[in-house]
Amino acid sequence: MKRESGFTLLEVLLTITITAVMIGIIYGVLVATLQARTKLEHTAEIDEAGPVLLKLISDDIAAAFVPPVPEAPPPAEGEVAPENPSYFTGKDNSQGAGDADTLDFVSSRDVWDPANQRVADFSEVGYFLRTNPDDSSVQMLVRREDPYVDDKPATGGTLQEMYNRVKTFKLEYWDGEAWLNTWGDQEAQKKALPKIVKITLVIVPDAELAKKDPVAAEKKYIMEVAPVH
Repeated sequence: MKRESGFTLLEVLLTITITAVMIGIIYGVLVATLQARTKLEHTAEIDEAGPVLLKLISDDIAAAFVPPVPEAPPPAEGEVAPENPSYFTGKDNSQGAGDADTLDFVSSRDVWDPANQRVADFSEVGYFLRTNPDDSSVQMLVRREDPYVDDKPATGGTLQEMYNRVKTFKLEYWDGEAWLNTWGDQEAQKKALPKIVKITLVIVPDAELAKKDPVAAEKKYIMEVAPVH
């Protein structure tokens, strides 16, 4: 007797089973690939964060500029002479478990002036750390920028959060003879720039690793830059 064309129930079930197994294998490979890609991107982000931050900070410092300030006329009798502003000021500060120095200066890098809709040739720039509200073990690096240069170069402007997992931000200044922890307090420094600025940046990019091994999670970067002006 001639068999009718078509599939038996057993053949259909077998086909479905084989298809399900193949889909499972393909899905497993896809998930593993996506996980590997995510891990690779995370690793790249961790490795690149420090150098990118150092590059930005060093580019700003390399363009540091002390504007020519005319000598103030002598004060009248009984009056106190006004204090000359410092256009490059570095303060030594410790906060929490690490250094949290501050730096304010005038930079000759072009910056967009939103009020006048033009590019400003000079700007006030500042860097400092502030508390990370989500993790008290690290801090947040903040950059200040102001396209209006005045006699108060450490105030005003807008703030931009650069990175939120900083452990240490330390700055040292070479005056030609010694490394100093501060700059701009002495009268002679108010009209001069340090010959070299050393930037030490310690970040903790991997929060999960930091919970298991805080020391191993730290990444330290050091760069020296010379202001060109």
